[in-house]
Amino acid sequence: MIIKENLAYAVVGKFSYGWPNIQDLRKIIPKQCELKNECNIGLLSNRHVLIRASCLEDYVSLLSKPVFYLMHKGWSYPMRTWKWEPMFDPLEETSTAIAWISFPSLPPNFFVKEAVFSLAAAVGKPLQVDLATKNQTRPSCARVKVEVDLQREFPKRTNVGLRRQSGEVSEKWIKIKYDYVPTYCKSCKIQGHNEQQCYVIHPELYPKKDGEDGEKNKKEGEVQEGETGKKHMIMVQQSLRTQEQYKEQKITNGGMWRKEGRGKPEQIWNKKSTQQNVVSTDNKFEALADSEKKPAIDAALLEIETGQGTKHWVEKTFGEKKSTLGMNSGKKR
Repeated sequence: MIIKENLAYAVVGKFSYGWPNIQDLRKIIPKQCELKNECNIGLLSNRHVLIRASCLEDYVSLLSKPVFYLMHKGWSYPMRTWKWEPMFDPLEETSTAIAWISFPSLPPNFFVKEAVFSLAAAVGKPLQVDLATKNQTRPSCARVKVEVDLQREFPKRTNVGLRRQSGEVSEKWIKIKYDYVPTYCKSCKIQGHNEQQCYVIHPELYPKKDGEDGEKNKKEGEVQEGETGKKHMIMVQQSLRTQEQYKEQKITNGGMWRKEGRGKPEQIWNKKSTQQNVVSTDNKFEALADSEKKPAIDAALLEIETGQGTKHWVEKTFGEKKSTLGMNSGKKR
């Protein structure tokens, strides 16, 4: 018993990497798949939707593309489509698909839809001719879209009989060229690859990840790690040597760091002289080269070292200046 309910142009859409809500899919699919007429969309099973097209044109359009990328809220959801069948199984994909075939060197008198369809019937169920074949603007080749069974063997040529005016019938072989045919794996029951490309049958074809290339990569990794360890040890040793040099320089400079190179000359505070209230200054630029000022400062430092104190030095120095000023003022008068 065959039961059909608007399923003549039914298409199954499969989402392998997530999918939007069914309410959103009812708005997205007709718009982004460019369907020209109304369609009914419902959830068939987990990750499968059933699209019931209302015309042949939309049905062919849905099956002609290998994958549709539906955009929703900044995300892209790939959807693959194939023909719905009464014995639909979510775990198996159907072997029925759409293929483009062409007939090169076809005589011009065969460039009508009925003739092209009769030739394409040797491959599968003809659905649609392309625009150039329909308008007869490319007499060198006719192209037609055919619904095929991927488990069948496809013929490479077809025979055409031509009846002459004398009543004699001559035969002509027409070559069939397959422009696009999807692949199908009979072992996995999945479209997209064949038995020669199947990872289940040929596990050695499965792409290996980084670090899974065998003992060779393992040894190379060990060598690289050894070289990295050596470089690290050299850097640590250089750092320790630099720290020891800084410590030695710190000790020789009286317990303080002293920078070499550019910059202002720094004052070095000696611990012993600090206890005795004495400051030693490095005069690299010889700013105190004046012979008159330098002995006075040396004398002042000598008095401080002998313990006479700063007060005695101030009274002596400025007292002499007062008396000198008084004498000079008296002479002027």
